[in-house]
Amino acid sequence: MAEESRVIELYWNPAFTGATGAGVLELINMTVADKGTLGFASELSGEQAHLFLDALNRKVADGDTQALYASYAGQPAFFVMMNLSGMPNCRHSAELAKAVVAPGFRGQGLPKHALRALICRARELGIEQFVLDVREGSRAHRLWTRYGFQTWGILPDYARVAGQVFAGHYMSQSIEVLAQRLGI
Repeated sequence: MAEESRVIELYWNPAFTGATGAGVLELINMTVADKGTLGFASELSGEQAHLFLDALNRKVADGDTQALYASYAGQPAFFVMMNLSGMPNCRHSAELAKAVVAPGFRGQGLPKHALRALICRARELGIEQFVLDVREGSRAHRLWTRYGFQTWGILPDYARVAGQVFAGHYMSQSIEVLAQRLGI
């Protein structure tokens, strides 16, 4: 993807309306359709989509969330939310949530590109560590582990899907250690 990465366009906190909002919903629905684990059992209904985008736009406007959206040739490629803590004693930490890579971009290094942007933004905001939670054994779990995130806790009854119970891993990594891993 070396050639393609030069034309990946990254957007911080765009208004998630119109094509950008539709792109985020498309990313979520593509991931859910191919058994991704974003907390949704099925593709978002019209009402769920409306509620998700309204909440996202509100969180961004209130400064509670930094949202990174990437596109390639006008097509949605990547999305991630960086949720900031409102607690004074926890402002050094941010939660990464709803990280989605379009199926056509998987395996091409886009997460590394996005992580670099996340690190730069985190440094600007004084954030020193990322935390996240993922379903055990999922594609996301394997990805975050590859980038050096460490499990600090496991919740055996994390998610329930179609009558099956899944464990969840709560993971973290310091911004500076992640930056070193990525060579920045």
